[in-house]
Amino acid sequence: MINLLTDLIIGLIGGVDGAINSAFNNLMNICFNAEYELTHILGTEVISLENLKILIFSFALSLIILKFIKKGFDIYILWTEGEADTPPLTFIIYFIRAIIVLLCSTLLYDWLISVVQSFGQDMLETLNVSQTMDITTKMVDLAGAGLFSAIMSLIALILLFVLWVQFIIRGAEIFVLKLGFPLACVGLINADGGVFTQYIGKLFKSMLTVLVQIFCCKLALLLVFSGQLIYAIAMIILAIKTPKMLQEFMLGGGGGGISNVIITASKTMELSGQLSRKIKQLKKVK
Repeated sequence: MINLLTDLIIGLIGGVDGAINSAFNNLMNICFNAEYELTHILGTEVISLENLKILIFSFALSLIILKFIKKGFDIYILWTEGEADTPPLTFIIYFIRAIIVLLCSTLLYDWLISVVQSFGQDMLETLNVSQTMDITTKMVDLAGAGLFSAIMSLIALILLFVLWVQFIIRGAEIFVLKLGFPLACVGLINADGGVFTQYIGKLFKSMLTVLVQIFCCKLALLLVFSGQLIYAIAMIILAIKTPKMLQEFMLGGGGGGISNVIITASKTMELSGQLSRKIKQLKKVK
């Protein structure tokens, strides 16, 4: 009976050989290049998203222009929004930065992904992780040691499958954020960057979460190959719980990167203009 159960578990593990191995040897592409994974099968494009990208880009450009005209009319003609003494040049700079970031959105995103992937790959190299790992073969060998090892191997396999699905979800989330990036640029018309600041923050958080999950996952696989199934299961569970674990340290709407630089520079220019006008008014009074 024990041998029958053991053989059954070994058969189940061996039956998912191709899927598990290919998935966990290709985590970087699943998470950071989800667009290719979703639209290609065996290297052949089955879905084209170019028209959708053009539509979103055109819509975002139209929104930026319309918001610039409306906001400028409300500030300088109706005096119903913002501060009328804000220099028109500063307001134009807000418009220009929104257009520039929109036009460079694809290039900026590709650079960001390249940097994150390079960092993640260097991080994995510090663990001496092989580019290709025959995971199921090793788990079958461990399962053959006895019923307990077989059960532990099956639990580890189930958790790996759950983690795999979570990686696909994270990759799709980052892909959706990429699609919506042009729309987030509309917020740059505002002095504080509007929704753009929070959007960039969300993108960075998603990428950081994925990197930590990949690190924990690869460490778990190393533990599997060293025969420490209990510790491997614990590390896989940690990888699954990573988003919840990091959530406590990622609350808040602070942005980062280029958006902070742009917003700070714009604020500084606006403040200096207001100070210079106040000084001129004081001189006239004297």
